[in-house]
Amino acid sequence: MQTFRRSLLAALALAALLPLPAGAGETRPAAPAAPQAASVPQNLSPTEAFKLISDEAAKGVANAMLTLGLMYERGVGTPRNFIEAFKWYRKAAEAGLAEGYYNTGVCYEIGMGNSGSPEDAFANFEKSAELKLPQGLYKLASLYFLGFGVTKNESWGVELLKRAAAADHMVAANDLGVIYFAGDFGQAKDIGQAFAMFNRSAQLGNAEAMKNLAVFYRDGLGDKAVDPAQEFKWYSLASRAGYPPAALSQVIEELRTKLGPERAKAVDAEVEAWINDFKARQQPPAQPQAQTQPQTKPQIGGK
Repeated sequence: MQTFRRSLLAALALAALLPLPAGAGETRPAAPAAPQAASVPQNLSPTEAFKLISDEAAKGVANAMLTLGLMYERGVGTPRNFIEAFKWYRKAAEAGLAEGYYNTGVCYEIGMGNSGSPEDAFANFEKSAELKLPQGLYKLASLYFLGFGVTKNESWGVELLKRAAAADHMVAANDLGVIYFAGDFGQAKDIGQAFAMFNRSAQLGNAEAMKNLAVFYRDGLGDKAVDPAQEFKWYSLASRAGYPPAALSQVIEELRTKLGPERAKAVDAEVEAWINDFKARQQPPAQPQAQTQPQTKPQIGGK
């Protein structure tokens, strides 16, 4: 059995890196944080939307401030301006939005619209984590692992990963699986707990975790027996969830042949049922009728 895994620290460092779109004379843009942006009517042009959001932000509407920062960052309805983006992200933070603190932290981390400051980056990420933003908890964990803007503290980093995973951050759950699988960072090696974390992450839609579950069934890890059908199921789901096709296409076809047409067809049906159930779980719950008028790659095994 050949297994391998990347260093978790390296993976966390890579996860912190952001795309670097070109910006003439500007520094790098921040990654937008979570789903707290103001809604914009779909029939408006970008220029009209920018005017509407600008007016709302000027009135002190916190979600509009966050959205305006994003519009300046991406150049939607206005020329790209990272200094203005940073300003409005800070205003959103000052208005109490966890996502505002998160994006402000990214700005300080990468020097977008400012000269950069690890300490200020840490302070803003910490505030977003205090406000229970899952991305903030995960990011704060990575800063403690790396010692960026704060004294390195791996045990506290693990604790923050646990909190992020409990808040349904799928990458945090997968990272915890890697930690338990290897017994890293002072944690006891626990294959059963590793499987539970990979499964939690997979149920949240993480393709890497789905692939890791397939490895469990491929190699018979922990208390899991070798099971080509389950291996086929989870590799197929990983592929459907966006895991690079080149890494899985051959093994999926080999497993399809091994299972035979009827069994493979049955597992294909299981895959479709899982995907349909996942989509249903993403739908917001129906609101009651009002009676009057009137809120993100560690791996444990190869393909």
